[in-house]
Order: sequence, then structure tokens, then C-alpha cells
Amino acid sequence: MKDIFKNWKVLLLIFLVVISVILIAPNFSPQGVTVTFKAKNSTIPLVAGDIIYKINDKSATIEDLQKDYEGVVKLSTNKGDKLLKINGTLGLEVKNTPSTKISFGLDIEGGVRAVIKPQSDNVSLEQIISTLQTRINIYGLREANFRSIKSDGQGFVEIIMAGGNREELRELLERQGNFEAKIDILAKDGKTLEFQNKYPIEVSNNTININGTFLRVNDTVELDTVKIKVNSILNNTANLSTLVFTGKDIILVYSDPQRSGIEQIQGGYRWSFQVQLSQEGAQRFAYVTKNLDRVFSTSDEGSLSSKIDLYLDGDLIDSLGISASLKGQSIQTPSITGYGADAQTATKTQRTLQTILKSGSLPSKIEIVQLEVISPNLGASFLTNILLAITAAVVAVSIIVAIRYRKKGIVIPMLVTSMSEVMIIFGASVVIGWTIDIASIAAIIAIIGTGIDAQIIMIDQSLREGDKTITAKERIKRALFIILGAGGTVIGAMLPLTVLGLGVLRGFAITTILGVLIGIFITRPAFGEIIKKQAHAI
Repeated sequence: MKDIFKNWKVLLLIFLVVISVILIAPNFSPQGVTVTFKAKNSTIPLVAGDIIYKINDKSATIEDLQKDYEGVVKLSTNKGDKLLKINGTLGLEVKNTPSTKISFGLDIEGGVRAVIKPQSDNVSLEQIISTLQTRINIYGLREANFRSIKSDGQGFVEIIMAGGNREELRELLERQGNFEAKIDILAKDGKTLEFQNKYPIEVSNNTININGTFLRVNDTVELDTVKIKVNSILNNTANLSTLVFTGKDIILVYSDPQRSGIEQIQGGYRWSFQVQLSQEGAQRFAYVTKNLDRVFSTSDEGSLSSKIDLYLDGDLIDSLGISASLKGQSIQTPSITGYGADAQTATKTQRTLQTILKSGSLPSKIEIVQLEVISPNLGASFLTNILLAITAAVVAVSIIVAIRYRKKGIVIPMLVTSMSEVMIIFGASVVIGWTIDIASIAAIIAIIGTGIDAQIIMIDQSLREGDKTITAKERIKRALFIILGAGGTVIGAMLPLTVLGLGVLRGFAITTILGVLIGIFITRPAFGEIIKKQAHAI
């Protein structure tokens, strides 16, 4: 046994199991309710994830959080007691404190349901569903169902999303997703706008003449693919707003740590991430910045005379200075930045914008007709039964193996390895934030079955009688080669579903692939080392 626990493969398995337990954070006696959303006008000094144990010394329930209060309210929380003067609701959405950090699907945990209607006529409901599927479920790891509905000649879309809350879903739906980057140019009388071509400018009598085209305030014109709007005209100078690039020009949104991050600054947190622009968008940036002046201050490099303003659905996100070195340059990987009062707000805003840019804009603004919380069909008792069924299946197989081989040094490692594999899968689900739904549970059961098959192959190979010149180590290598080949075929079969599948299918495929990879590279090698020692002992 001492030699087994010195092996690095076994130590790696133990380490990952311990990390997974920490990530899952099992809570065998959950108390109170957990905050899932805080309204903007709420003065409660709590954030999402905080726990409320009592309200006015009474155990907190979801119903208590929906009541109106008047006067001083005492909240007992994980951050201590809070005495607050409240007139109305607390402005918080909560759920019963979960027993783990694992996110479960609709049938187990419930979720939220919305019915939406496009505000424009002749809009494809299928296009709306396609955009929202990407926006809500980019990686196929969150359970969400979509359905188009026709009623009285009108088209509606029903969305049911596991977990989350009404405000989270509202935020994803109400954003049409029109992203724009604009730069202002001060055009003085007698100057020349220089894009691909040159355009002389005359400004007089609240009118600007651009190469023979007369424009007033709020008029627009397009020159060399650059859309220009007249913001104001004053003292023979026109303020022109140029549209540099939009969400349609964004080819790729980066989310890796090298090109995406959050940093603490004075008074809050600044988030940023890079995007890859189309050649046309990068060229428009070069055209527009060619018309800006260099402004030098304490920096040797200096900056340009205008900033680039970032808008989402008409709301200003941020205004970024432009380095003087970028004047007239075609930049294809600019950074998009913003600000949050705290780290959680900054992270949420960053991820929301990244999600919207990845999914693209909706073809029309939408109206939320109905938004409600839905209860789980099966609930926690179903999950308990599933876990008991999984455990019973593993134990039953272990008993059969014990009868066949009659070695506790084989049966116990098989039982422990199978349960360890499930634990690591659950830990991985917490890390990458995927929802464990019915399809994922089915995938995990299938993984357990293939895992036990692989372990039986390894046991049979290591203990079989035959050529005595072949060592147990060599037999285990042969078994691992067989297992690697079998795992490769499973991964090959699942890969198309990760690309072509949607929602449940993609989540099932990703869960299966992850489980197979954990088995091939972590649990099977560790089990092989244990069996190798047992073979030597025999």
C-alpha cells in the first residue's frame, strides 16, 4: 500500500478528487436563502451569492423576501447582522441555499420562462431563436429550450432557461445587441476630409457642404464606406460623428487571459477584452483617424484629438483615448473596455457584452410579454434517487467482480476509482459552469459503464494465465492501448454533436467527451498502477 501511494498517477487522482470536493463544496445542512440578483435601486449591502439566514430573527424563506416591509428590518447574513430601514420590498431575488455549487437543470432545480414578441413585422422567428440560442447557450452547457408560437396571426418565442433568475434572463433578452464604435471629427470651414478620397469642406449658415453635398444637423451621408452624421454646427465648425465599426465587423471575440481581463483601479474595476475586426472595419478606423490631430501632453507619444466612443443599443459603454501612433493605421485587434463598481459587476458586464458580440444582434427589438419563475418537475428527491442508483450500480458490479476474482485489493480500488471519476466530472462542471441536466446525468451513467468495462479489461489482462514471459506491466500497457482506442472511437462519435448539436445534444456530447478524457488520462492509469501491484502480490 505504501508503494501505491507513492506513485504519481495515484497521487494525481487523489489530488484531483480532493480539489473536486472543495469545488463542489457539499453542504449537508443548507440554511437560509441565497441572493441571486440585486435590483439597481436596492440599498441592501449584499451581492449575488450572499446568504440570508434570518429576517427579523425568523428563518428566511423565499416568500419572506417577496413581502413589503416598512420600518427597520434586521437581516442575519453570512456578512453579519444588518439593520436597514426599508419601505417596500428588499429588491432581492433569492433561491433556497443549495447543498452544492453544482448547477442543475430545469427538471431538478427549476428555472425561468419568458414569452417574447418581436416589435417589427415580417421578422423571422427562427433567426431570433438562433441568435438567442447562441446568446444564452454559447457552449451548449446550459439547459435552455426555445419554441416558436403562432397565435392570432402574431409570432411569439417561448424561452425556458435552467437556473438563473428573471432579471438575468430579462437582461439577455432586452438587449437587441446593436454595437457601434464612433469617433467625432471637428470639420472646420476650408479644411479637407481625407478618407480614400479627399473631400473639401465649407461651413456656413448652419450648413456644411461636403464636396457638393449640403447637410444640416442630424443629416447623414456615406463617404468611402464611412457613415457620417452631423452632430452640431457652431462658429463655422461642424462636429461630425463617424461610424467606425459595428458588431457586424467583429469576426472574433477573445476571452483568453492574455487578451481578456479585469484590473482594479481607483474607485472600482476596469474590464477589457480584444476583438478581431474585419478588414473593412479596420480600414474605416484608418480613414477616420487620419483626420484627427495629435495632442501631446506629459506623454512623449501623445494621443489623438478625439476618443473612440463605444455604444451598445444606444447606451455609451466607454470612451477610449486613441494613441497618436495609431493615426491612419489599420487596426484589426482593438480592445473594448468598461468599468464596474466591484469585481462581480465588472465580470458580469464583461461576460454579457462578450456574449452579445459573439451571438450578434437580434433582427428586431423584442417585447417581453411574460416572465415567470418555474418550479422543477422532479426536484432534489429525484437527484438523490439518481445518485443512489449510480452508487447501487457501482456496488452491484463490484460484488459481481468480487465473486469472480475474490480479491478485495481489486474490488475496493474499482469501487473507489469509479466514484472518483464521477466526483472529478462534477468538479469540472463547477469550474466551467455547465448545467447538470437529465442528458448530462445519462452521459455520466454511460461513462461509469464504459469505465467499469475498461477496468474489467485491465483486471483480466493483469491476472490472466498464459505466457509467463509477459509481465503484468506489459499486460496493463496492452489493456490501456485497447482502452485508448475505444475511448478515441467514443470521442470521434461525439465530436459531430459538439459542432452540429444544440442545447441538450451538445451538453451530452461534451459531458461524454470530458468523462472519457478523465478516464483515459487520470483514472485508468491510476487504477492500472494499483492492479499492477496486486498482480505482483499474487
